[in-house]
Amino acid sequence: MFCARCGEQIPEYSEICPLCGRQASIQIQAPPSTPTVHPSQLEAPAAPVIVGPRGVAGWLLFFCVSLTIFSPLTILMRSSPNSWHLLTISTLRELQIVFGIAVGAALWMQLQISLMLLRIYFISSAVTAALGILNLIAATLRFHDSIFIATGFTPMLEYVGVMLLWFAYFRKSVRVRNTYGANL
Repeated sequence: MFCARCGEQIPEYSEICPLCGRQASIQIQAPPSTPTVHPSQLEAPAAPVIVGPRGVAGWLLFFCVSLTIFSPLTILMRSSPNSWHLLTISTLRELQIVFGIAVGAALWMQLQISLMLLRIYFISSAVTAALGILNLIAATLRFHDSIFIATGFTPMLEYVGVMLLWFAYFRKSVRVRNTYGANL
């Protein structure tokens, strides 16, 4: 046997080397064992947790259906039987309804561009409302009759109120944030 310290040959089973005086063998301690991890024990990284409703449902679905189906039906119901084509759209409101169809379809399909289109839609709604109110005031002043204000102002206020409610919904809704990644 050889001394582990000095490397000289020493008698068998010697605990201390007679030549160097130190312990003849080196005690090597095993490193602490690490538990083996099986692939089944590994946890997948946690996906971001979405709390609350997600997807086009509820009030968001109602808004999409209103823009894509109900609004165009109002054009068809207002038109005469001889003008069943949409090629003669002449008013700003009717143009806005056509744009609303595109916005509603983009929201329904959950496209990335849909919130930007919706912002433009709300801006055009505000412009339409402002022009409608100015038109009512001009008609009242032109004909010196308050019947224009009485008959036209109430529907205009309803329109503005509904648009403000929808704007607030898209601004604060958890479903909108979870579905599109942001609110208005």
